[in-house]
Amino acid sequence: MMVTLNDAAAVEKQKKEGRSLGERFLASGNNMSLLIALVAICIVMGFTSPFFWTANNWMTLLLSGAILIIRASGVTPVMLTAGLDISQNSVGAFAAITICTATYVHEWPLGICLLLVVGMGLGLGAVNATLIAILRINPLIATLGTMMIFRGCAWAVNEKTQNIKTASLINMGRGRVLELSDSTGHQVFTGIPISVIIAIVVFLFIYWLMKNTGYGRKIYMIGGNETASFLSGINAKREKFIAYLIAGVASAYAGFLVACQVGAALPQSGAGTEMTTIAAVVLGGLSLAGGKGNMLGTILGCLILTVISNGLDLNQVQSQRQLIVVGIVLIIAVLLDVVRSGALKKQ
Repeated sequence: MMVTLNDAAAVEKQKKEGRSLGERFLASGNNMSLLIALVAICIVMGFTSPFFWTANNWMTLLLSGAILIIRASGVTPVMLTAGLDISQNSVGAFAAITICTATYVHEWPLGICLLLVVGMGLGLGAVNATLIAILRINPLIATLGTMMIFRGCAWAVNEKTQNIKTASLINMGRGRVLELSDSTGHQVFTGIPISVIIAIVVFLFIYWLMKNTGYGRKIYMIGGNETASFLSGINAKREKFIAYLIAGVASAYAGFLVACQVGAALPQSGAGTEMTTIAAVVLGGLSLAGGKGNMLGTILGCLILTVISNGLDLNQVQSQRQLIVVGIVLIIAVLLDVVRSGALKKQ
């Protein structure tokens, strides 16, 4: 007997209605506890640096967090299927160095560059999707391999730093809106970075996709129980394929946006920080086993890591030493995932 998607959704609704308040709290990804943790970290950072609560610092904080939000939003559908993508930074570096090198010669307009970003994101995402969804290679091994391949390709395209001379590209990365000045012309508010607005749009789109569409429900079912999703008539290969395409486009765009912020593309861009995005998503309550988690948790995880990084920068902690903090946060996030899944109780 075949179970329909509507039947499965009805069963899941009954399960949710039968949960206690504590169980619902845990199942929600602990968004409230994450919010409390974020506020607490902000308070601590405010005491350690007098500049933390300034408007300019928060705009800088959000500017740096925009890239992480785009990457984390893109990889969330993948991880909801119990998948993984650690090639994101390499995808971004390969796309950015390729397009920026070509643009420097041909001076393509912004629209053409964005189409090329999407095209490269889809192409590189399709490589990961084919290896994982079609050939059924373990996601960690597959994306570890493509991470090295794409990084090598980036170096092959251009071994040097490629400057960006197109004004519209620089403005997309560094531009701001809603800048405010007083009557004397003194700037009182630096404005909202365009990168932040782009990150919010990407987040809201994927949030809508996961929460309000049939595709989002299928992704949750595949991650929760792929066998049951097959009996429901869901094509798991197709849905996983699409998830890796989304991750590919988000990764390529994030890498390109980094280049626009810096004013140059580097083949080594993002190297060594591949696990930061995974840490943010898992910290946000998404289960590595798939099927559990939400986009609100993802953005809270991103904000927590960004605030910690910003606070450490204000206190002049070297970036190399900040990796220790990210590593500790990653371990804590995975431990929380183990506790939420009840794996410790089963032993």
